[in-house]
This record gives sequence, C-alpha cells and structure tokens, in this order.
Amino acid sequence: MPRCDLLAWILITKLAPCYYRKLDRLLTDTGRYRELPSWRRDFKQAWRKLEKTPITLPVNPAYKTDAKKMICTCPSLPISRFLLCKHVVQALEPVPPVFFLEVKRQRTAPFWAHPSLRPLSGDDSAQDGPSAHAGDGPNTAGDALSDLDDEDDDNLVDTQPYDDGRTFVEAMDENIDLILEFAKGLKYQCQFRDQRMLQAVEREGASFLRLARACLGKEKRLQLTRGTTPSTWDKSTGSAMFYRARPPASDDLNAH
Repeated sequence: MPRCDLLAWILITKLAPCYYRKLDRLLTDTGRYRELPSWRRDFKQAWRKLEKTPITLPVNPAYKTDAKKMICTCPSLPISRFLLCKHVVQALEPVPPVFFLEVKRQRTAPFWAHPSLRPLSGDDSAQDGPSAHAGDGPNTAGDALSDLDDEDDDNLVDTQPYDDGRTFVEAMDENIDLILEFAKGLKYQCQFRDQRMLQAVEREGASFLRLARACLGKEKRLQLTRGTTPSTWDKSTGSAMFYRARPPASDDLNAH
C-alpha cells in the first residue's frame, strides 16, 4: 500500500488536473460540442426524409396536426422512433443545420425542443411553450434524456457551423467528393498523354500536392516499427500537424 502522502500527491498533481480541465471544457462555451450520440444522425436522416415526403391532397380530415405541440393523429407518428411524421415536420419552418446538434428530447409534448421549431403560421405564441425555453435550466427532461445517449466526453468534434450554414462534416464531405471526382477526371486524362495538362496540375495544384505528400509521409513514418517518430514541429511535416494517421492495414484486419 503506498504511503498516504504519496497517494495524496498523485491525486492532486496527476489526477485532479485532468478533471479540472474536463470540467472547464464542459462549462465554458467554446463553440465546440461533445461528440454527437448515434441517435442524432438517425434523427437527422429521418427529419430530412420527412421534409421531402409529399403529402397527399386533400389531407385526410381525420388527421389533426398541432404544429405547436408537434403531435398528429395520423398512424405514422405513434410508430415513429422519433415521434415524427411528415405532417408535423412540414408544418414547421425549415430548420438550420445547427438544429440537429442542439435539439433536445422531452418526455411530454412537444417531444422536441429548440428555438428554431416554429410553426409555418408564424404564431409567436409557439415560443412561449417548452420548445423555446427547454434548454434554460440544468434539470430539464430534455437534458436528462440527452445525457443517457451521450458518448465519451473526451471525444470532441468541431461541429460549429460555418458562415454558410454548413457543419464541419458537411464541408469536409463536400471537399472529399470534389477531390474524388476530380481524381477520376485526371485518370481519364492519362490516355491523351498531354504534357500541358500535367504541367497545369503540378503548377496550379502544387500546394495541395505538397500537403498530400506531407500527410501521407507522416502517416507512413508513424506506421513504421523502426526509425524515429516525426516531430510535431518538424519543418517537413509542419503542414500535416493536424492530420491524424490511419491505423495500419494489419490492425484493420485484426479488428475484423
């Protein structure tokens, strides 16, 4: 058993600072959110699908939709995982991307709470209910339900929306799709053997090619079992500072 003074020193100097940093990170508004629980991705897909699902006209008179309370008497809502239907979703104003990062669940109607949930009619009274103020207090039912699905607090992702309304993932996916599509186009150019095209790629894309070589070179060096680990401030890999290396192929095979 360790001496008490040594144990106290370890707790105070080694363990406590980690929790102080975590607490400060949770209580300070830095524009960064904890990693999204898995249900939020499914919720966004379901919401977007319901936004685009056409509503058959005339609407069945038996379907009574209350946009303020987000309830409907159609048979689709009670069997929905998220208690949503196309009538409710399309009776609300379009929501911004940040809605899917911040919306909270509640135990009673309205089952979803966020300031952007406003009926199309423009009735301001809808903001007087729980939807507008559900996030004001620390003990709301929405907070309790959301915490049940929160994943590891240490996994942080930057989900702050860009000026054009896109989230980090949406912006990155758009760039990846552009690069992949352009790579297919370049592959098609090989059959023509046009040196002018090659020179244009190397001239106009020089900075991007340098970044790609630096990132892949850093990854290769990290995966080697021999040799020195690349330094964070190494001039040759400085541009790849924020690039996280993928696990070696052998690790992927072992995982399966």
